[in-house]
Amino acid sequence: MKLHKKAGVVLAALWLFLTVMGGTAEAHFSSTGFSDITVKDKSLEYNLFLLERELLEAMPQLDGNGDGRLSEDELSSENDTLTALVHDRLIVTGNNKVGMGVVLAAKQTEKAKVPMIEIDINYDFAEPVDRYMVQYNFYDGTNPDHRSYATIRMGKQSIVQVINSSNNILQMEGYHGTDAASSDADTAQGTGDMKPVTASSSWTSTLKDYVTMGMEHIWSGADHMLFLCGLILASGTSGWTMLKLVSAFTVGHSITLVLSAMDLASLSPLIVEPLIALSIVFVAFETMFRKRFPQLQGKQIAVTVTFGMVHGFGFAEILHGTMSGNIALPLFSFNLGVEIGQLVVLAIVIPILWVIRKLITNRRQSAWTYVTSSIVGLMGLYWLIERLISDFTM
Repeated sequence: MKLHKKAGVVLAALWLFLTVMGGTAEAHFSSTGFSDITVKDKSLEYNLFLLERELLEAMPQLDGNGDGRLSEDELSSENDTLTALVHDRLIVTGNNKVGMGVVLAAKQTEKAKVPMIEIDINYDFAEPVDRYMVQYNFYDGTNPDHRSYATIRMGKQSIVQVINSSNNILQMEGYHGTDAASSDADTAQGTGDMKPVTASSSWTSTLKDYVTMGMEHIWSGADHMLFLCGLILASGTSGWTMLKLVSAFTVGHSITLVLSAMDLASLSPLIVEPLIALSIVFVAFETMFRKRFPQLQGKQIAVTVTFGMVHGFGFAEILHGTMSGNIALPLFSFNLGVEIGQLVVLAIVIPILWVIRKLITNRRQSAWTYVTSSIVGLMGLYWLIERLISDFTM
């Protein structure tokens, strides 16, 4: 394929990227928060964790001096403003009666190795509560993909739920001081799954919750999915090469998931997120220009393992914010969920690519590779620039 034709193909891919896919380029670069909820007899304690920039988007008047940052003084002096925000975005009811949240404190902290703002809220009720309901609305037009990983504690039991725009209501039975390990009354559930999760099946609950989290993280993380698509393109028509590359990716992210979950290794998301974007750019352009860099041939497995380790730190970001106590089952379950989600993506993408390749003549196979790889690479480049700018301005 001549150079001017390659340039034309890349420009065509750029045009397609900007006009068709540019609007979705922010998918995984969305916001992530955490909700630590402690259920008691007549009260509910809610520790809310949000990124500073997202809290400022929701309530810009918190920034009294207009410097784009939230100081400890600003957080402590704006209790009424925070209370108004909490009443607007977080609705908690006990026995169908709306509770008035009291903001006890707001401070700068770290969660999942990320600087965050913690808002501690307490909901008191006049009598013992048999059923609580939490409606979470900390997402809007600017952050439609916002997710909060909720850890709900009832006595000695804890359950993890993922809150998002399609599943933003949690329902929990009250905790009346009995040991959760001997009671089936303590349940926590999201509107997307109304089957109760009981204490007697807590290990199955953990398995299900973390498998679901792993699957959702792959499916909602467009960058992870795009990297997988890049690996498929890099394998060409060889099923054996594809299997080796995907397996190398699995090995890589499994290594860092384990090391990070055990606090033996860590990497800040401020570094990980740009590196994930860079991995997409690399795999795309390596596919396009492989013949020009023969020194990279035979090293695809090692490179893929390395980038898999980088993605593993991205996966581990969630586990740092939700795991406590025994990590073996949550770690296994989350990794299993990632693998299931990954296999589902492959099961959908591979047949589509196979059909397309059958319809394309051999003469146009090279152009097809340039178009698809260019789109993947341009999206990765977009994310890379955006994340570097965001990190710089944080």
